[in-house]
Amino acid sequence: MKNPILIWLQKACATLLFIGYFPWMPGTIGSAITVGALWWFFGRTHVPVQPLALWLLALGVTAFSTIVSSRPREVFGEDDPGKVIIDECAGQIVSFLFIPLNIKTLVLGLVLFRFFDIVKPFPVHRMETLEGGLGITMDDVMAGILTNVCMLAIIYSYHFIHGLL
Repeated sequence: MKNPILIWLQKACATLLFIGYFPWMPGTIGSAITVGALWWFFGRTHVPVQPLALWLLALGVTAFSTIVSSRPREVFGEDDPGKVIIDECAGQIVSFLFIPLNIKTLVLGLVLFRFFDIVKPFPVHRMETLEGGLGITMDDVMAGILTNVCMLAIIYSYHFIHGLL
């Protein structure tokens, strides 16, 4: 892949139009942009999110992330470059599957996702050992799954306790 135009396109997509080159917390910025986009498209209306639409979005962004973050050493000169933030988008979207989207759940999902993505508990850290774009993307998807499970538990607990009062 020596074509400079293809390398530029891959960099542009993997870094969310070069936002990943921001010097401070590019992963958090990528996650925040994703949450903002989800709020813009789904959260500010009173129309319930179609689960199929969110599933398809999660699958599409995950597949796209895996493709554009492949061959990181050739494109970026590192195995897991921090500049690649499309994987944060994929994981952040997975965080909100089955979750009612409103400002509270979006903020909670952002905080929990960043926690799991930074701390990398088992099995998040284990996913990083996968090769190329798969390893870059799947650790964030796993952080999104952990975030989703925690959010579902919090929402269920809230409704259970609220029902008792």
